[in-house]
Amino acid sequence: MKISLIQMNSKDNKQENIEKSIKLMNEALKQEVDIICLSEKFLYWGKDRGAEEFDSAIIKKFKEYAKINNVNIILGSLAIKVKDTNNITNTSLIINRKGETIHRYDKIFMYTVDREDLKINEGRDTIKGDKLGIFEIEGVKIGIGICFDLRYPEYFKTLALNGAEIIFLPSSFRKSTGKIAWDILTKARAIENQVYFCACNQTGGIAEKERCGNTQIISYDGTVISNIEKEEGSIVVDLDIEKLRKYRKEFPVLKQQMPII
Repeated sequence: MKISLIQMNSKDNKQENIEKSIKLMNEALKQEVDIICLSEKFLYWGKDRGAEEFDSAIIKKFKEYAKINNVNIILGSLAIKVKDTNNITNTSLIINRKGETIHRYDKIFMYTVDREDLKINEGRDTIKGDKLGIFEIEGVKIGIGICFDLRYPEYFKTLALNGAEIIFLPSSFRKSTGKIAWDILTKARAIENQVYFCACNQTGGIAEKERCGNTQIISYDGTVISNIEKEEGSIVVDLDIEKLRKYRKEFPVLKQQMPII
């Protein structure tokens, strides 16, 4: 299964971000990819939330793109309006080759910082999800988390125990924390769950909002198969699912998983 991760420096102009994402997806399609994944907040990064209706014209545009180009798309994450409230969800939509939304994952773990010099509470206006992010594309079970979810290993263990063989993580991970945590935790999630871990990050930004980039695809044994550091662009890797399944049989870590009393 051939996948592509798109690394962007999204800003506060939706139209420019749309054009950039489509340009980068077009480049990936030249390599006949099966799945394209965009980053968290790929559509908008600005002072307000840039929230969309679930059936907005922009979302329909990407669904049409998937259909025309016969490709599956993991639509990074978007701020989706919650009906009859001022709240949003931080949501990834999974679109198949027919242009159909086959899964919706709402981010579960809210980004929270409580320092004297920095206060962040994503949960102040974002409604957290309560459903596991797992779906199937063309015979392969796939899991998904979003950014801060990365810090909760039990979530990804649950995905693996429910059959996930590939896990995607669209993110907008900050450089200040990512310089230590990003590389270590993405590799750990791959190794401990014996999955291909596809960490799709934002790049760019300034000061406290600078993102760490380093979008990467990590093998089930912790090997970085491909990555892109600070620049905008894409990576493409053909994942060998049968090789992963053979590895799991030879080294059956997941079969011994049990509650610890």
